[in-house]
Amino acid sequence: MARPSREAVARWNTAYAEQTAALFAASRVGDRQALVRLALGYSAVAEAWRILAADLAVPLWARHACSIAAEEFERRARLEQSRSGEES
Repeated sequence: MARPSREAVARWNTAYAEQTAALFAASRVGDRQALVRLALGYSAVAEAWRILAADLAVPLWARHACSIAAEEFERRARLEQSRSGEES
């Protein structure tokens, strides 16, 4: 089975690590800046999923799953933006 590029995987790992750290910060602190950080983290993960979804070397089913994951992280980013009072 074909694998996505190392760069795409590294970008996903970095984005997901930041999003996870932001999630813990927002759950502990609950302040506006923590929510903004979380929204940005979700957006970065969504973008990383989109990059993986665009990799034509990956099977179609995997690209579709990546697209669905991107949509969910975009939804979460919008939710946290709304909670923080930030505009898109």
